[in-house]
Amino acid sequence: MSGDFYDVFSLPGNNLGIVIADVADKGVGSALYMALIRSLLRVFSGHISLHGFANFSITNEFTESITQDSATTDQLNALNAVKLTNDYIAHEHGKEGMFATLFFGVINPLSGILAYINAGHEPVFIVNSNGVKMSLKTTGPAVGMMLDMKFEIGQVQIKPGDILIGYTDGVIEALAPNGDFFTRKRLLSILEQTASSASEMIERIKNSLSTHIYNAPPSDDITMLALQRLALN
Repeated sequence: MSGDFYDVFSLPGNNLGIVIADVADKGVGSALYMALIRSLLRVFSGHISLHGFANFSITNEFTESITQDSATTDQLNALNAVKLTNDYIAHEHGKEGMFATLFFGVINPLSGILAYINAGHEPVFIVNSNGVKMSLKTTGPAVGMMLDMKFEIGQVQIKPGDILIGYTDGVIEALAPNGDFFTRKRLLSILEQTASSASEMIERIKNSLSTHIYNAPPSDDITMLALQRLALN
């Protein structure tokens, strides 16, 4: 059973929540934590109270990166879900030693402003017709390891035509029959090639992975997520 997941959902202020995550370990326990973390992120980013969770307050305790175009209050409030999820997991399940790396972005489709937290996850890339435009690297620790961790917020603008692509480490660590990894270098070489759509980019990576893995047994879960901002007519 997989501990990887991705999710896209509506949020206040006409924003979209974008999540890709990798829960530690494998099997039933990992899958259950995946479901819990996914639910918590949805609940807390929508500002819905959970019974018995009054000790955790929704306040902005992040360090914000300053950009020319600032994220909205709705976006910043939604990103509090990462801290609240971290504190809930660490408080309620800390003895079990489970944690997850994740990227949680909140994007306004009209402005293209993306506010995000990368909690110990693989870099998320922004790609355009010229190749890799930007790498959204780690801004905080993995979720669930310790209480009261701090998460920095990054802010970027997704331009029309840009593709946002995230993945779990099962992509770059996919094994060939001879034991070679797929590697981030190989992934980047694909991302540098022009793609007309997010689906075309994903299909290109899938084909390259299939060729690389060939008939080798699966070494890890493979999860990818790609979104493209379309130009307004």
